[in-house]
This record gives sequence, C-alpha cells and structure tokens, in this order.
Amino acid sequence: MRLRAVRSDDIDRLHALACKPLVYRYLFDGTAPSKDYLAQRIGRSIANAAQAGFGMWLLEASPSGCSGCVELRPYPSPQTAEITYLLDPDLWGQGLALRMAWTAITYAFGSALIDSVIAGADVPNAESQALMRRLGMQFHKTVQYPLGAGVEYILHRHDAGPIPRPVPLPLDRVTAGHDDLRRRPAAISPSTWEDMTNP
Repeated sequence: MRLRAVRSDDIDRLHALACKPLVYRYLFDGTAPSKDYLAQRIGRSIANAAQAGFGMWLLEASPSGCSGCVELRPYPSPQTAEITYLLDPDLWGQGLALRMAWTAITYAFGSALIDSVIAGADVPNAESQALMRRLGMQFHKTVQYPLGAGVEYILHRHDAGPIPRPVPLPLDRVTAGHDDLRRRPAAISPSTWEDMTNP
C-alpha cells in the first residue's frame, strides 16, 4: 500500500469511499458529500500543496483503488496544519488509520513551516479520539461542529509522539502547486525520518 498524491481525476474514487455510511457518519456534517464538494476540496488541496507541509493523499491498495484518504491543510493558527483522514471500513482494525496519520504528520514536520498538527472529532466519535491519543496528541480545546460538540487534539513538533512508532507508509510528495502533479518520494531528510520513525 502507498499514499499517492491526489489528482483532479480522483473525484469519483474519493466520492465512492466518502459515500459509505460508516465513513461519513462523523464527517461531512453526517451526510454523503456531493461530487462538487469533493472537487472543490481536492482543488484547494492541490493549491495548498504549493506550500511545504500540506497536501492530500489517497491510500492505494491497487493502481485503481482508493481505500483511504489523508489531508493536511492550513489551520488558522500560524505554522499549524489540520489533519483529516478517512478509511474504508473493510480495513478498520488493522492499524492503517494510525499509519496514514503518522505518515502525514511526519511529512508535515519535515517542513520548517509546520510546528504543530491539529486533529478534531465529534464528542461521540470515541474511535477517532482514541486514535489521536495513540498518535501522542494532547487535548487542545472544545469546539462546536454542525453535528454538535467536538474536541481538538494537538501534537507539537518536539512532543514525544506515538510509542511505539507506527511503520510509515510510502508517500508521494507533490512538487508543483498545480494540476500537472509532478511527484517524487517525500523529501524528508534521513535524519528527520530516523528521528520521527524511531522512539
């Protein structure tokens, strides 16, 4: 499996995943998202990828498949990224959400522009909150979402992070801020990768 940088022609793949009831239960305001919404989200992510530390990736189990998605996007606070992720329910319980999230966080901290990563969840979404804690995130604040009360957790660059470290997934890095999506392996220095992937 690998995390491939999203393309504008991935709308149908992402839509098929996001329309599964167990996926959108706590996402997209609790309703299946439209293709237009996902097209806008993908477009913004491709634009954001021009800034180091941001982007959207699809989890591929095969060249044509989309088994999950993870995104890093700008957060209102300076030098902070917000992470969101979704995974096919058929793959739940295998540690893939943890690996996807940690791979993206490692990528974010490979940029000097990102010092903190935020994740949020609805209060009833105990599974996502447990995942945030497994990532080494700490409670940040309460928030209000369209579905009701929520919480945010935060991880700073110099926090301990998850112990033991999850095994990172192969990740493509977008090297252009437009839709030609030239890609190469993530340019994280060996020393940074070693620090982030070993306790």
